[in-house]
Amino acid sequence: MVPTLLPSRLLAALRTAGLAVTNVRIGDVEKKASWTVEPANLQSSAQPVIDAFCPEDPAHDAAELDARVKQALDDERLISAVVWEVIAAVNPPVTKAKYTAARANIISHYKGMPWR
Repeated sequence: MVPTLLPSRLLAALRTAGLAVTNVRIGDVEKKASWTVEPANLQSSAQPVIDAFCPEDPAHDAAELDARVKQALDDERLISAVVWEVIAAVNPPVTKAKYTAARANIISHYKGMPWR
């Protein structure tokens, strides 16, 4: 049985490595040589990433948390509007670069929870 997060984590690792992989298939979980990618012509480039891949690496949890927080900040219009307005009040003029920097700081604080 394939662990639930294995395919998505592998796909993310392959894309982070710069490979335009669209899908992964996990054959035998214990035999990475049976793991394949689509498009198939990327298999030889993907295999070293697959061979080095460790699904339990804590970096996967951190990357997934980053992605969730970025999505929440970007998709939740109210939160984005509040961040935009705070920048306007504290450090005008508001720019996308300032919003992106504020978003990075919010993610860092969210992960570190300095208020605890």
